[in-house]
Amino acid sequence: MIKIIFTFLLTIIELILYYKFNKFVSYPARALLYAYLANWYYQERKHSDKLFIGACFVLIISPLPAYINDSIIGKILEFALLMFSQQLIIGIFVREGAKFDFSNKRKTFSKILVPYIIIPILFFFFVALPTQQWIPIILFGFYLMQMMYISTLSTYAPFSQKSQFYISLSMGLLILSSGANFLRHSVSPYEYDFAVVRITSVAYRVFLLMGLLHRETHVVESPYLR
Repeated sequence: MIKIIFTFLLTIIELILYYKFNKFVSYPARALLYAYLANWYYQERKHSDKLFIGACFVLIISPLPAYINDSIIGKILEFALLMFSQQLIIGIFVREGAKFDFSNKRKTFSKILVPYIIIPILFFFFVALPTQQWIPIILFGFYLMQMMYISTLSTYAPFSQKSQFYISLSMGLLILSSGANFLRHSVSPYEYDFAVVRITSVAYRVFLLMGLLHRETHVVESPYLR
């Protein structure tokens, strides 16, 4: 609990610095936050995979291209780094034995298709496409496919029930954060939009970290799909 409180304390510091000054001043707090999550994971699982740690360090450097070159090239590089960090998380699920299995159609529809496939696709067609900002739409389309893949794959990870509970929460927050971020950049800024995106994004990674820390691989079906 203390580690969770400290993580969100760093998030609050980042937000205060952002709204009081600017994104450049708030960056050290952001970098420290992800470094802390990487250290938290390492201290708990020193002999396990290092993919989550790698994802955290990618997140530390991901804003830098856009900070250095505030053009479409810098933003595309930032976007590519974000996708790479997510790909490392996918690697964790694959390494742990997650495999797609759509044999149970009822479970597939209620626990996968609706939250992880249908809702993101509806958002893309009814919110993203009408903006007619084609470069953001294309980039968001690629990110959306990866997001649907990782969220669906996570439900088939053969983890303990406690682990799957945390991971399912994290995937819900991932979808919420992604939608909020697209609205902020490509539709219309809204009050405290940066705070909404950062809080949901950090919460996604905290719950994901907790799920990975509590994981115990089994050969049985994921409890999330029971």
